[in-house]
Amino acid sequence: MQPYVDAWSKSSHRTAAVCNDCHAPHSLGGKYRTKALNGYHHSLAFTRGGFHEPIRITPRNRRVAEQACRRCHAQMVEAVDPDPAPGRETECTRCHRSVGHLH
Repeated sequence: MQPYVDAWSKSSHRTAAVCNDCHAPHSLGGKYRTKALNGYHHSLAFTRGGFHEPIRITPRNRRVAEQACRRCHAQMVEAVDPDPAPGRETECTRCHRSVGHLH
């Protein structure tokens, strides 16, 4: 994780967001459900030695981060992706892959 923390500390988001702002849902139930699932999978991977290097985001966690982008940047997202069909939204990371971590 250290390379990602180091990259975040050099990014524009370092003054606006911490890890949970982007990587956990903003609802209390969603936040703790995500923390429980991720904690379980991380401890299992560390215990069994199956942690992929470099780390990769899961599809579920990618959706959580995408919703965080859309929530914080709602006005901008509305201008770029005004009325997408459900499930057809343009992913923010399609164009902004290195935002947040500079990777």
